[in-house]
Amino acid sequence: MLRKFTFLALIFTLALTACSGTPAQKTAPLEASGVIEAPEITLSPEVGGVVAEIFVSEGDAVKTGDPLFRLQNDLLEAQYRQAQAAVEAAQAALEAAKTNRDLAQAAVDAAQAAVEAAQAQYDLTLQDARAAEEPNRVAIWRDEPPDAFNLPLWYFTRDEKLQAAQNEVQQAQEALQAEQDNYQNALDASSAADVRSAEERLVKAQAAFQVAEDLLNREVSQKNKEDISDYVQTLYDSAKAELDAAQLDYDQLLSTQAAQDLLEARARLSVARERYELALDRLEALQTGPDAPDVRAAWAVVQQAQAGVAQAQAGLSQAEAAITQAEKGVAEAQAALDAAQVQRDKLTVSAPTDGVITTRSIEVGEVLEPGVGALSLARLKDLTVTVYLPENRYGEISLGQGATLRVDSFPDETFSATVIAISDKAEYTPRNVQTKEERVNTVYAVKLSIEESGGKLKPGMPADVTFGNP
Repeated sequence: MLRKFTFLALIFTLALTACSGTPAQKTAPLEASGVIEAPEITLSPEVGGVVAEIFVSEGDAVKTGDPLFRLQNDLLEAQYRQAQAAVEAAQAALEAAKTNRDLAQAAVDAAQAAVEAAQAQYDLTLQDARAAEEPNRVAIWRDEPPDAFNLPLWYFTRDEKLQAAQNEVQQAQEALQAEQDNYQNALDASSAADVRSAEERLVKAQAAFQVAEDLLNREVSQKNKEDISDYVQTLYDSAKAELDAAQLDYDQLLSTQAAQDLLEARARLSVARERYELALDRLEALQTGPDAPDVRAAWAVVQQAQAGVAQAQAGLSQAEAAITQAEKGVAEAQAALDAAQVQRDKLTVSAPTDGVITTRSIEVGEVLEPGVGALSLARLKDLTVTVYLPENRYGEISLGQGATLRVDSFPDETFSATVIAISDKAEYTPRNVQTKEERVNTVYAVKLSIEESGGKLKPGMPADVTFGNP
C-alpha cells in the first residue's frame, strides 16, 4: 500500500506582493516552499509465521530484492519436505517404468529373433520336404494306375486326394469305435464269462511259455551247465504243460455261441483297427511337401513365435504407457513441489524496490499473520514536493514546467524538478470572499517530481522551489 508522508503545509514566501499589479512586480520569479515527500509502501507477508530474523532497521537504505525479514512456518516446511519426497518417489517410479520398458523391448527383440529362427527352420524343412516329394510328383505322370482305376494317377489334385484320405480316416475311426463297442458288449455278456476266463488263462500261459522257451534256448557256459539246464528244462516243461491245458480248455469252449460271438467280435475289431491304421498310412503317404507333418510342425513353431512377438509387443505397449503415466506423476509431484517452494519462498520478505525503511513494527519471535503490516518502505526514486500558489499566480504554472529546488542541507546546490500535477480546486479559501484583498488567500496545490539527486534528498526535508530560471 502506498502512503505519503503527511506534513503540515509550510508558510510559503512569495517574492512578489500579491495584490500589486505593476510591471516590475510581475517579472519577479515565482517561489514557494514545501516538504519533500516519497511514496511509502507497507510491506506485509503473504503467509503467516513466527518472525525468525529481521535484517533491517528504521533508516536503512535497501535495494530491490534485499531480504528484509524471514518467518518460520513448520507446516509449510513439512509440506515442502513431503512434496520433495513425492517427487523422489515419482522419479523412482519413472526409472522403474523405463527399466521395465527396456526389458519389454528386449523381450520383443528376442521374440522377433525367435520368429526369424523359426521361419528359417520352416524354410529348410519345406525345402527338404519338397525335395523328398519330387519322385512322387514325377511318378504320377509315368506310372500306370491300378487295374481298378479308370483314370490316370495325375487326374485328381493333391487337395482332392488329401480330402478323400482324411474322409477315409474319419470313417475308419468311426468304424473302429463301433467295433470296440461291439467287442466290449461281447465281453460284458454273462454267457461269455467262461470263455473270457479261458482266454485270460490262455494268454497268460502263452506269455509264460514264450519266456520259458527263450530261457531254454539261451546259451549257458560249461561250468555248472547241467544244474542250470535241468532247472530250465523243468520250467519249460511246466510252462508247456500249462499252455497245453489252457489251449485244451479254450478249444472245448469254441463250440459255444458265446465263444463264436466273442471270436467274431475280436476278428471284426482287428479288421477295423487295421483299416484305420492303413487309412492313416495312406493319409501320411499323401502328406508330403508342404503338407508333410514336419513341415506343418515347423509352421506351427513359426506361428507360435509370431504370437510371442505379439505378446511381447503388447507388453512393450503397456510398459510405454506406464512410462507416460509415471511422467505425469513426476510432473504432478514437481508441480506440487514448485507450489510448496513458492509458499516457502514467501517466508522471506524482500524489498520490492529501492528505498529507505521508515518504520519497523515487528520483533523476532512475534507471530505475524498474512497481510499485517510489518515494515514501511519509502521509494526514494520517486521523490516529489508539493507547494501552494496563490490564485493570482496560478496562471503562471503549466504541466511539464521546470523548476529549481534548494534544501538547507545543501545550500550551495540546486536540484531540478518538473511540474506533474496542478490542483483544479482551491484550498484555504475563506467562507465569504468579498474583496480583492481576501482573494489572495485562495491557493492551489502544485506537485513537482524531483529528478535524481544522487541520494542526497530525503523525505521530510524542507525545500524551496523556484519556478522558471532562478
